[in-house]
Amino acid sequence: MELRQLSYFILACQHKNHAEAAAQAGISASALSENLNLLEQELGIKLFQRGPIGHFPSEAARWLYQNVEPVLQLVETAESALPFDDPAQFSRLEITTPLQFMLGRLSRAASLAVRALREEHPQVVARVRFRADAIVGEKARAVPGQAEGQPVENITIDYAGEHDLGQDTLLFEDDWIAITNFNRSAEQGRVIGFADLRGLPLLLPPLLPAQIQHARNYCLRHGLPAPVVIEEDVGTFPRLSRDARPFALLAPRSLVAGGLSRLQLDHVSLPAELTSPVVARACAGSSSAKAYLQLLQKILKEPDRSVLYNPSITLRQMRYFLTLLDQLNMTAAARKLHVVQPALSNQLRKLESVVGKPLFERHRTGLKPTSGTHALAYLFNTAVEKCEHVASRASRFASAQGERLSIGVIPLVNHNGALVEALAGALDEWTNAFPSVKLQVVEAPANALRRWVEAGQISFGIVEAHVSRSLQLDLHSQDKLVVVAGAGSKLLPPGDVTFAQVTTMPLVLPSEIFGLRQLLDRAAESTGLAITPQMEVNSLPMVLALVRRMQLVTVMPEASVRPFVSEGIFQFNPIVDPVIYRRLSILFSTDRSLTEIERALVGTLRRHLVSVDFNSLEASDNGQDDVPARRTEVH
Repeated sequence: MELRQLSYFILACQHKNHAEAAAQAGISASALSENLNLLEQELGIKLFQRGPIGHFPSEAARWLYQNVEPVLQLVETAESALPFDDPAQFSRLEITTPLQFMLGRLSRAASLAVRALREEHPQVVARVRFRADAIVGEKARAVPGQAEGQPVENITIDYAGEHDLGQDTLLFEDDWIAITNFNRSAEQGRVIGFADLRGLPLLLPPLLPAQIQHARNYCLRHGLPAPVVIEEDVGTFPRLSRDARPFALLAPRSLVAGGLSRLQLDHVSLPAELTSPVVARACAGSSSAKAYLQLLQKILKEPDRSVLYNPSITLRQMRYFLTLLDQLNMTAAARKLHVVQPALSNQLRKLESVVGKPLFERHRTGLKPTSGTHALAYLFNTAVEKCEHVASRASRFASAQGERLSIGVIPLVNHNGALVEALAGALDEWTNAFPSVKLQVVEAPANALRRWVEAGQISFGIVEAHVSRSLQLDLHSQDKLVVVAGAGSKLLPPGDVTFAQVTTMPLVLPSEIFGLRQLLDRAAESTGLAITPQMEVNSLPMVLALVRRMQLVTVMPEASVRPFVSEGIFQFNPIVDPVIYRRLSILFSTDRSLTEIERALVGTLRRHLVSVDFNSLEASDNGQDDVPARRTEVH
């Protein structure tokens, strides 16, 4: 998920079709579609649906729009010249509304007013929040990265009461219309008569209680049937667009205008005017709130226009910058990011070019932040944490909708091994039970799986037990670690090998990002020994290839390498004093509960892994007697 993709997505949501959006962005329609498809694949949710005149945003897209637009707004602030360095000098302006977010005139004007306010008051970080969509169970949450004691000013946008505006600022009069399939040959926007309305079932979309009562009072005054509230998404009209029975849905124009323009639904004016004034309420004495409302009123009087973002900063650059600020050392930051130092330096130069000034002073002892760096860090921290939140919620939404389930598994060596067979059997059984769910399985070291679980990129990971402090569920499987050498190698003496002997051998092992290596390091620490491999290779198949060709040994779970031993490719000896077992567990986030389909998969995995008799693999092929030994287990 990159910022350029998100900017294309925001633009596509505002247009009737992708061709119009691509033309405004100055790119080809195919390039826009490719970026949107990649975003859908990464998040695992359907963002656009095909309509009569092109693609239109889904309910999930409207949720995503609200969550990623603040990221692009923060980046715009970062790309401007900040006149201060202290993050405490930022003030926040929260614009909230209980109105539904429907990608209409009001939401675009609110975003354009945020941009205009930034030009006049660069110290104000404004955010607009419409009513959260129930589909993802979104709850109000604090702004990530909020500085302690940061001043907050508030504006509320809502419909006015039935009779009096009071001290509210009037933004515009929202007139009501009727969406109907009655007499489709009639001209769009014509006035429907009361007689026709009395002969139709009258419906209302989900609205706030005051607006439902407002509509019912109108119907009562004019002798119309009492309208019935239905659960209908007025952004996509999934039910009414296919309903052949006559109906009339009464709704404020701003709520339904976006769906009408994309789906070409019939709409008519009401025979007597019905309006709902949209007003704003601000805290008294707030200069930034007053300035924002003046800008919003001005923009609402202008012709409607779309909001275009053009970020020059990338999400990668923000993450690199934050790591550099944390480490204050180029080499340490590159190591933490798992990138080479020239790549890190190149991204920093690009970022400095965008913001127009150096962000660090280079010294022999490390890096020193320059003026403005900490204010930039506040904006970047907020943006990065918001993106991580989006990825987590998108994964949850995809799972809840039965579209995709992503899980991770530690690297496995042999496709014929007992563990692989058990995992494959579990996945086969589960996919037969949930055929509509697209399952994605990714393979990565334990540390990477932990990060992906915490970021919400995968639902859970199958890892070595307790490789992190995250919540884990034991899978009740254990596999003894053995030292492996090429067949006929003289590096391994006959019989068991003590762990102390293993530490003196020419070892090739994966690095500490692998759970296997963490088990060995933990065993070494508990016995007062040290693991110093001759080579570190983060590919288990490559490790075995090197062991086969060179005078090297490695350590692997017995079940993984036993088929290779049967084929005469490798030999292994049990490790004793202590005996070390690899135990597997399910690693999942504590931020949410597992969904029904996720729990079903976990249960299936546990059942299949319990059926693997790892103990039967412990008897040595060379017929040696068991040797009493100390045992090290990870619980």
